Amino acid sequence: MTRNHAIALCSAVLLLGAASVSDMHAQTAAIEGVARAEDGGAPIPFALVRLVPADTAAPPSGMPPQGITSGNGRYRFAGVAAGRYRVLLLRIGFRPALSDPVQVAAGETVQLELRMASQPVALPVVTSTPDVCLTAKELGKYPQIQTLWQQARHGAAVRMEIMARFRYRVQVHQASVGAEVQRKADRTPVESVDQEWVSDPGSAVKNAARRRSRRLSRGYYGPTTKDGRASHYLPDELDVLHEDFLKEHCVLATAQHGTGEVGLRFLPVRMRRNLLDVGGTIWLDSATFLARRIELEYVDGDDQLGTVRLDFTDVAVAGGTLRMPIGAEIDMRPSRKDPVRRQRRLTWTYSDFVEVPRR
Repeated sequence: MTRNHAIALCSAVLLLGAASVSDMHAQTAAIEGVARAEDGGAPIPFALVRLVPADTAAPPSGMPPQGITSGNGRYRFAGVAAGRYRVLLLRIGFRPALSDPVQVAAGETVQLELRMASQPVALPVVTSTPDVCLTAKELGKYPQIQTLWQQARHGAAVRMEIMARFRYRVQVHQASVGAEVQRKADRTPVESVDQEWVSDPGSAVKNAARRRSRRLSRGYYGPTTKDGRASHYLPDELDVLHEDFLKEHCVLATAQHGTGEVGLRFLPVRMRRNLLDVGGTIWLDSATFLARRIELEYVDGDDQLGTVRLDFTDVAVAGGTLRMPIGAEIDMRPSRKDPVRRQRRLTWTYSDFVEVPRR
């Protein structure tokens, strides 16, 4: 496999975006504090923090200013206009916390500590239903699926925030496996590629939005490599759980269940010939609703062209842990764009996380 091919496979996993808090306003007011567990007072790292107007009785449907707590549970909103606000705290495994209203004056920094009670999320009762495939507008009709979707998105949103806040090193190893290795064993060495790069938090948001839009409209084929092979973009949980994904895909109304896990099955809304699309299942931990793995199928119309298994684990980041993709098994069948079967194994290693000030 060429270096270009490896980059095409990996870039979709790692170059993803985040909704971020804007601190570019001229106002000097700020709200800051620490998030702690109600039981014991331990800091809560990497929780989503949103700033909402004080007269908002419930979380708004749009995206308010958003950030995450640090490894020691601290958060800060700078450049806040004078007014009355609440701070909303969201963390998987805890009950959402919405602060009392706080008045902020120009030039003032308000300290606000938040306490969260540990509480596993209870899924609504499942009712027997046919295999209806739900678009974004239909999720509300099926409370269990909507709850699973929303909880999983919280975990994905935290990772997007980390990508926009931290610079880190990524090492990727990619090797041929299976039949392709056996076919070449007596003549050539096993084909493998090693890569390393450093992420760019400043461009993560813009690049991710552009790539996501391109994949949804043009399909998951990547650029053709120098030796004429077709490459493919590999979506991860940030793609699958993004609201834009449900513009071209739907989620089955019945969740799947395994040992300690629950799965959301997704399909293309319409089969488009000559456009490589994806379907599959994202498996979530049944206690935390963080991604465990994605079992993915590449399809072109009615033809299945390949499968992927993408695995996740917790990675140490700045005093906390973050769920990240760490390995993939890829099996692409012969197609008109690439007549040879391609089987690959990828592994990702992350290190040297350094927080970068927002621009």
